[in-house]
This record gives sequence, structure tokens and C-alpha cells, in this order.
Amino acid sequence: MTAPEADPLDDLVEELYTDRARAWEAALVTAQTFLDTIADEILDNLDRDRLNADTARIKDPARAADKIRRRIAEGRIDMPRTPDDVASALSDIVGVKVLCKSPRDLTAFTEKLVQACESAHCPIDFAETPVDYVTYPKPSGYRAFHAVLVVGVATHQGIVSVKVEVQVKTRLQDAWGELTHEDMYKPGGALKPTERHSEYATSMATLLAEVDAMADTLASQLEELTTAAGAQASGPTIRVRVVRTGPRYALAVADDGRRGLIPARSVKDAAKSRQRIKVDHYLSVGQHVDVTVDDTDDALYYNVVGPLERTKPL
Repeated sequence: MTAPEADPLDDLVEELYTDRARAWEAALVTAQTFLDTIADEILDNLDRDRLNADTARIKDPARAADKIRRRIAEGRIDMPRTPDDVASALSDIVGVKVLCKSPRDLTAFTEKLVQACESAHCPIDFAETPVDYVTYPKPSGYRAFHAVLVVGVATHQGIVSVKVEVQVKTRLQDAWGELTHEDMYKPGGALKPTERHSEYATSMATLLAEVDAMADTLASQLEELTTAAGAQASGPTIRVRVVRTGPRYALAVADDGRRGLIPARSVKDAAKSRQRIKVDHYLSVGQHVDVTVDDTDDALYYNVVGPLERTKPL
């Protein structure tokens, strides 16, 4: 049996991956660090889990070659002649996904990302104009903010510019792809979307967008309650157990089973701190503290009776 002839495109892709793998890995680390610093700036003293840039990947070589073949067949590009041609044809070989807890976090992050990349002092720039599929969803219902960054990586051959695709989505927008089996229906996928599938996918995207908006409203209300708590109550002191804690507030339960919020303001007063504090640096799950009760129309507050010492080091 005659062995199949080697595909020149496969050889080009293999050569590209062999030559650029280390630079791509370095670019991923740089891009994630850059994105994390933006998230840190937005969420200073807040729940850091609201923005997560931990998901990153380098596209599988076989998938990269298949995408090139599909674009050639569609007449969008010519057959690459060099490894650099392959790299130029694909902007998503290296990619990072930023998952946001809510639409307002996504908006804050993308605005800060654009501001940073357009700054004259930023070493990272956009390779092309970002595409906002959140404000202007695809007909399928797909929603995300897409940007391609240019990251400079130092190598023995000098500075190499690496394109890093960044997709910013809410967690529900990301879940939409799994729920609709998007990978199976996208160009080059195994299945062709029927009219019924397209209608379902679009309807699901609309419903999830509504859920995102509702969750955003609830989060805003919770933030208002935990930052604008009522005055310290002067009633009797009771002992409660902390069952959840975070940067802005803790949740505690009393012997009668009632759960109440311990806001940052209360912890700050008990710690006699003049600076902004993180609640979880002073309270931990399972800890017992003495509190007074402030039962308002909006929430049940437990205000810590001081003094309160920091439990996490600076």
C-alpha cells in the first residue's frame, strides 16, 4: 500500500508550532497577567472571583490546519507558503477567556481593557478593532466581547509579536455555547443548524441575557445593603457563628437559626481601622463573634461588638 503524500500545510503548521511554542506560552502568561491587573484595579477590595482570566489555551495544531483549509476553500485566504503566513492567517492560535459574574462586570472590564490598550504607555496593543458581540449579538444569539492583543515576547532572535485572542463573557453567555452545542453547529462543525435549532439557540440567548440582567440587579441591591447598612443597634448582645465570608460582608447565623449580614462598615468600626478593610481578613468561617442586632425593613444586620483583630497577615 502506498503511503499518503505529506500535506504541505501540515508541514508548515508543524514548523510554526515548533518554532513559536515557547513564545506563545510566554505570551499567554503575559496576557493573563495583564488582564489580571485590569481585574484587580476594577475589583479593588471586592470579590475577585467576579472576573476570572484563568482559562487559556494554545489551539491544537490539527484544528489550526483544518481552519486554514476551510478558509482556503471559502476563498478567504490563499494557500500559505511559509509558517509566518499561517500565523498571519489565524489570530486565535493563542487565546484567553475572561469570565465575568455579571454584565456590569463585563462592561467595566471591557471599558478598562480598551482604555489600557489605547494608552500611549501600554506595551500591549490591539491587533485590530475589538468586536462587541454583547451590544450587537450574532444572529445565532452568541454574545461576547472579542479582542486580539499584540504581545511582545523576548526571544534569542529578538522581540516576537504574538497575537492573543481575548474573549470576555459572562458565565451564562459562556454556558450558552455548551447548552446549544455551538461547537457542533459552527462553520466547519459536524452538524448544520436547522431553522428549529436556530430559533431555540436565539431564544435561549435572549432568556439567558434576561437572567444576566436580573442577577445584575440583585447584585447591585446586595452591594447597596452591605455598604449602606443602618446605624449600630443598642440592643442586647448575642453570639453568632460566621458561615460565609468575603471582602465586602460576612454571613452569620444565631442560635435561633436567623441569618444576618455583617457588613464591612461594622467590621471596620470593630477593628478601629481608618482604612478600607476586607471582611475576610478579620472574620473566618466557623468563627464566633458577639454582635448587636439591627433588624431593618431591607435586611437583618449583625454589627460586631469590638475589639476585633485581623486574622490574616498583611
